[in-house]
Amino acid sequence: MDIRFIYSSLDPVGVTIKRLGYGFEEINEEVTDFRYDKGDTIIIFSRHQSKAGVPSLTVHYPGNPTEETMGGEPKKLGIAIPRLFVSILREVKKIDLDIEKVMEATHHGPTYQHVPVIFVEVGSDNNYWTNEKIIKALVEATLKGIDKMNYVECKSYVVGFGGPHYSKLFTKFADENCIGHVISKHYIDKLSDNVITQTITQSTDKIDKIVIDSLNSRQREKIVSVLRVFNINIEFR
Repeated sequence: MDIRFIYSSLDPVGVTIKRLGYGFEEINEEVTDFRYDKGDTIIIFSRHQSKAGVPSLTVHYPGNPTEETMGGEPKKLGIAIPRLFVSILREVKKIDLDIEKVMEATHHGPTYQHVPVIFVEVGSDNNYWTNEKIIKALVEATLKGIDKMNYVECKSYVVGFGGPHYSKLFTKFADENCIGHVISKHYIDKLSDNVITQTITQSTDKIDKIVIDSLNSRQREKIVSVLRVFNINIEFR
């Protein structure tokens, strides 16, 4: 597999990676909104920002589930690659640092690519974005996850709906399952049928399980009515 590693010169995490000597590809644009057509899969290293400012290492897919965009196109999800995603996440969770390690729900761009894209991020302020020890540990864990991809075992290939943006449930699920797109509760009421369908179709691996987390009956029925045609097992939590 031809995996391309990308960072931005505009991103302090990218600057730190360059300082460490990794020969990854540098772009001079924001990583949430750029066009790129090389490789079979793209891994993007970037900073993570949050209002709470919690130190964290996160992994997620790009995509804009609604009309609201932060780079990329509205109502468009990137292509998920569940087996590689969890292989990386499992290695990130092993990093021996006292810092939160979590999967984020799908959000922001880019969405233009025709190959899978995974974001691997460091949060949540400049002290962490420029910390060479943390950045190196994250990059090495990512590389190890790639090396182990073909040995990953998955009970199910899962997509999720509901729950918070920082999904401890799906982070835990990733210990035994491969994870595709997860759409947080914040987007559910504005989801189009097409985006709900994209959670299944925008994946390199066939999804065989849908997990619906903490949604009300109206929200659950909306999702089930769209995905019923796929005849996939649905679990309510």
